[in-house]
Amino acid sequence: VRLVYSDRWLYFGWECPFTKLTVFDDPMPGKKRLGLWDRDVVEVFIGSEIDKIGRYAEYEIAPTNEQIDLYCDFPQKDFGWNGRCESVVKIDQRRKVFRVAMRIPLDAISAEKPKTGTRWRVNLYRCDKANNAYLAWSPVMAGSFHTPEKFGILEFGE
Repeated sequence: VRLVYSDRWLYFGWECPFTKLTVFDDPMPGKKRLGLWDRDVVEVFIGSEIDKIGRYAEYEIAPTNEQIDLYCDFPQKDFGWNGRCESVVKIDQRRKVFRVAMRIPLDAISAEKPKTGTRWRVNLYRCDKANNAYLAWSPVMAGSFHTPEKFGILEFGE
C-alpha cells in the first residue's frame, strides 16, 4: 500500500496478490455492505485525536468495489457514519492481483487540516480469506484489528 496526501485528500493505493478471491456472490458496488470483513478486503483505520486512541474511522474496500465505513468510539461503532470515501478497483485475473485506489477527504477525519508534524494513529490491513492471511502494517497480535493501542503513527510532512 502507498499513501500520499493533498490539501483536501488522503490517497491510498493498494496492490494485492491473490490465489482465489473470496467475495459476496451478489456484489453491490456503491452501497454500504455489512460483513465485508468476512471476505477479501483492504482496510484503513485512522484517528486524528492522537491522545484518544479509541476514536477512529474505519474504511473497507472489497475487490468488487463494495465499501463500508464506520466511526468507532471504542468499543461503540457507528455504522450510520458517512466517511465519504471514493474508490476504484481493478482486478487482473491473469496476474492474480487486484488494485484498489481510494481517497478519503481530510475533513471527514478531522475538522482541523493536518500540517507538517501533525500525527494521526493509523493501521492498514489486507484480508486474504483463501489463504487465511490477515496482514497488518502495524501487527496487532490480537484476535481483532480493533486494537487501537497497536496502531502505527502517520506523521504529515511537507
